[in-house]
Amino acid sequence: MSLRIRRTRLALYAAVGTGVLALGLSSLPASPAQARSGKVIELAVGNDGVVQTDVGAPGVSVGDEFVYADKLFRDGKQVGEDGSSCQVTKVDGPKTVTNCVLSVRLPEGQLTAQSLWVKGTDTVRMAVTGGTGAYRGATGELTCLDIQTPHETYRISLDG
Repeated sequence: MSLRIRRTRLALYAAVGTGVLALGLSSLPASPAQARSGKVIELAVGNDGVVQTDVGAPGVSVGDEFVYADKLFRDGKQVGEDGSSCQVTKVDGPKTVTNCVLSVRLPEGQLTAQSLWVKGTDTVRMAVTGGTGAYRGATGELTCLDIQTPHETYRISLDG
């Protein structure tokens, strides 16, 4: 193949690549995505049990796990349940950081959420990472308030 033909092909490939790149970039939003207003689910949480597994040095240490189970209520009636586990990722004096995963089962389907939580704080905001049934593909935020108290609640704000 002659040098001239190779250069022509190279120029053609470069032009096509530039066009594809420009087309791809033009489809990106001009501004950051903003959360859309959607469904809000308010639930009261009835702590049903917690188990701690001590896997490292005696006492709280990296790798330990806390497993939780709760009953979920709306207007005083049980409408679901949840289960979560939190693994200790960092211990800094009295501050214990955990990585938590939560699954919520309701009549309409299930939701999952995840977050880092400083054990002992009474509020955590979790990213809703998905769901099943009516919540398939769900995104949003699950806020846990008054954690591990008789007044614990979930406020689940789903993107619309």
